[in-house]
Amino acid sequence: MIPITAGARGRLLPVSLPMRYFGAAAAFQVLAWALLLASADAIVEFAGGLGPVFAALHLLTLGVLAVTAVGASLQMLPVATRQPVRSVAAAKWVWWLFTPGVLLFAAAAADYRPQLMAGGALAVLAALGVFAWLLFANLRAARGMPAIRAYGWAALLSLLGMLVLGMTVVTHYERGVALDRTAFALAHLLLASYGFMGLLALGFSCFMLPMFALAPPPSGRWASVTLALAVAALLVALVASFFGRHPPALALACLLGLAAAIAHVAMMERSLRSRLRPPLGAAFLLVRVSWGCLVASLLLGGGIALDWLPQRLVVLFGVLLVPGWLLTFLLAVLQKIIPFLASVHAGAAGRGPALVSSLTPERTLAAHRLLHLAALGLLVTGVITGLVAIVQAALALALAAAITFAAFFIFVLLRLRGTKGSADVLQPSN
Repeated sequence: MIPITAGARGRLLPVSLPMRYFGAAAAFQVLAWALLLASADAIVEFAGGLGPVFAALHLLTLGVLAVTAVGASLQMLPVATRQPVRSVAAAKWVWWLFTPGVLLFAAAAADYRPQLMAGGALAVLAALGVFAWLLFANLRAARGMPAIRAYGWAALLSLLGMLVLGMTVVTHYERGVALDRTAFALAHLLLASYGFMGLLALGFSCFMLPMFALAPPPSGRWASVTLALAVAALLVALVASFFGRHPPALALACLLGLAAAIAHVAMMERSLRSRLRPPLGAAFLLVRVSWGCLVASLLLGGGIALDWLPQRLVVLFGVLLVPGWLLTFLLAVLQKIIPFLASVHAGAAGRGPALVSSLTPERTLAAHRLLHLAALGLLVTGVITGLVAIVQAALALALAAAITFAAFFIFVLLRLRGTKGSADVLQPSN
């Protein structure tokens, strides 16, 4: 099992720090779906380039996925690696740089203003650069859980590559620097989704899902095999991106990625079958839906690469990858992490921790799951059929789901505040 011991509690951050990241992610999700709803007619035919769809996509990837990945890593990785965050002050600065940077970047992209977009990109670059240093310092001094550390190192390298390629594309928009925009954009997408955020999702699954299910951690050997397959897939895809996007090479990358995904799912299901907590909870339904979307994205990507499927399904690939896999998994985990952290911190004033169930609004979360899954199903249907009306209905449901999730977050904050615990005593500030 992976319990939260007294030593692990000593490595928890002040509760206000991870919660500000999760709160920003909840707000950015509402903004992203609202912007997509306002530009629904442009989604089905979206092929890249600046504009509202590009801006909304980055509100989801940077504002929701990356912000949550940073916040969760800063809080949960020290528990797994037995090393505290190197600097709480630096972790706070990451948020203060990242949040306005994402807002400026998205607003400028939506308004077709690459010069202003560059300013937001620089703020995001600085924030993620500081986070990369914090992640490096933690992994270098880490003890235990070698497989999770390996996922962390691979995610860190992907993050650095993502930043370099992202700034190169921004420079192309701002100054007209000549480059193969399609190749750079594809490589940036791969490193951001399957690389940085995807590898963190796979790695943290090995730690957090067993913790919440009271199950043994998965085999370290199988976790290493899964990581090796995932990294091999990513490397093959990156090489193919810059050398003519050779269809067999891209298909090989999808095949390797598919093997990694299947191995990961099988490994996690085996671990969860040995759990001590019989009901997994409804959040694990979202986890399994996200796994299905991951597998589907790789199958679809391989079919498109080999021209077995029409190129217009590239948008469907993006839907399965971002809201399907990454966002659905993230929302499932946050439904567990947010009440869990609030429960631990609520007892910091000398009382025992509050029950997680008392901090979890089950009806609100049930409504959110229903809305999110309905939105995802309709969005897939709308993109396949090309019917804008279905896409609009899907986006309206997605916006409602995002607002419901924000209500869940606010509920937990209010309940935490009501405990009147001394929330920030668990770690001294730097």
